Amino acid sequence: MRKFIFIFVIGALLASCSGNKDQFSIKGHINGIDTGMVYLQKFDADQWANVDSTKLDKGSFTFKGQAAMPEMRHITMQEKDISVPVFVENAAIAIEIYPDSLDKSSIKGSATQDIYQKYLTMNETINQKMEAVYKEWKAAKEAKDTVTMKQTDSISNELDIQLKNQLKDFIKTNNKTVVSPYLVMKNSWQFDLPELEEILTAIDTSLNQSQYIQWLNKRIDILRSVAIGQIAPDFTMNDSTGKPLALSSLKGKILLVDFWASWCGPCRAENPNVVKAFQAYNKKGFDVLGCSFDQNREKWLKAVNNDKLTWNQVSDLKGWGNAAGKLYGINSIPANVLLDKDMKIIGRNLRGEELMAKLAGILGPAPKK
Repeated sequence: MRKFIFIFVIGALLASCSGNKDQFSIKGHINGIDTGMVYLQKFDADQWANVDSTKLDKGSFTFKGQAAMPEMRHITMQEKDISVPVFVENAAIAIEIYPDSLDKSSIKGSATQDIYQKYLTMNETINQKMEAVYKEWKAAKEAKDTVTMKQTDSISNELDIQLKNQLKDFIKTNNKTVVSPYLVMKNSWQFDLPELEEILTAIDTSLNQSQYIQWLNKRIDILRSVAIGQIAPDFTMNDSTGKPLALSSLKGKILLVDFWASWCGPCRAENPNVVKAFQAYNKKGFDVLGCSFDQNREKWLKAVNNDKLTWNQVSDLKGWGNAAGKLYGINSIPANVLLDKDMKIIGRNLRGEELMAKLAGILGPAPKK
């Protein structure tokens, strides 16, 4: 149920006619809204940025510019909670937006958008099942029905696998469109290093200049640098008292670097397992460093206290912009890396009994209480 999206665009405004094949022209209409500011936006460096803006004229708007390659943009009206994704390419694009039913908005004129819509339509059935499972999980959580929560989690994981396999199949038959690397980037949390390397070789080399391919290449480089067997990159971040703490200062123990956040339900559900491992193996040379993706200091520290996380905690309070998270290529949480006494990475994303078994193999059986 976790998603992570990066969107990057390159646009240039040109004062020429909308029929020019070397530029795009977006003519849109927002039903039921006559006035206000409309923005053409991109997602870059962990935040939204405006590429262009214009005023509505009786519900209509126009954007013009140039796109070196088809790229994802968003048409937005922030005060009306409107955000419509569209692949922009050098063509005449017409958009009809229905604020009360954004999913019914129509986009015509972009061949790349048509391919993207084909993918979305292909996933509709699974996404509807996913939505139903999430509602069931949420109801079970409110009722504290842990059995149903585990069952729905299992179903959700199976649906995630189905979506992942459908994406792989889509890439094989659509390897010459930027939609494919865009979708891989958008869903990169699902793919480990070997899978990303395999996918990248399947995408046509004509797309090598695409920003999405470049982003994937950078991600592969990061994942290679933090693969099992590599020395863990060092970082320094303020702890819960505001003092800087370096990862390297914890050298000499088997160390779990645990990436989490107070707002992350799966993280909070996993915390008791980490507490169990810490209590069982701390005296045998096991330690934990929690690295939070929180932005609110009070909520972070409250969760640390409520979940009884008694080990070192650090955060730069930048959310998904967390510097250590970027260094380790973390784009979904909970996530962790296990280091040996020399700071070499010996495990990734070990949870529950898997973590306990790994520690038992290194440090021996857990001491009996």
